[in-house]
Amino acid sequence: MFTADWTLVWWNTMWSALHNDPAALPTAERNLARALFGNGAAHASMLPVRSERGPDAFAASIVADLKDAVSRYPQDTRLDRLVRELRETSDAFARHWATETAAAQHTTDRKTIRHPEIGDILLDCDVLVVPGADLRMVAYTAATGSSDAGRLDLLRVTGGRAATAPR
Repeated sequence: MFTADWTLVWWNTMWSALHNDPAALPTAERNLARALFGNGAAHASMLPVRSERGPDAFAASIVADLKDAVSRYPQDTRLDRLVRELRETSDAFARHWATETAAAQHTTDRKTIRHPEIGDILLDCDVLVVPGADLRMVAYTAATGSSDAGRLDLLRVTGGRAATAPR
């Protein structure tokens, strides 16, 4: 579950298995925009994600969401600090910020996540927005019976760690 500024505030064990455990990150680093554009712990821990909509589509939609959040919460100092920090430290963020005009919410995508133990997993990603609460719940699914569904099942069983034979 993410807030309006894409800060992760709740996750389950499957999220940790798929994306690494957010509990290992400092609280301030549990932010998707920092993971995409920053240079700290969040960025270092983020697994490669490729959108079927193109190489910049995912990043552009996150910036558009942040622009929308800034327009709705102009007095939010934490949000302002995040945007200022990313504009100053990330050329990619600054470029998207300058060019993204429409506040197109990030709601659906098909992504390939490269997991270090399981390999590439093609998933449908749906972002469900809680009306009036500015919370986003991200849900991943794989086609029933597909090899990607099998990889998700393997993640569920192993927790994302390499399976080793008992000694």
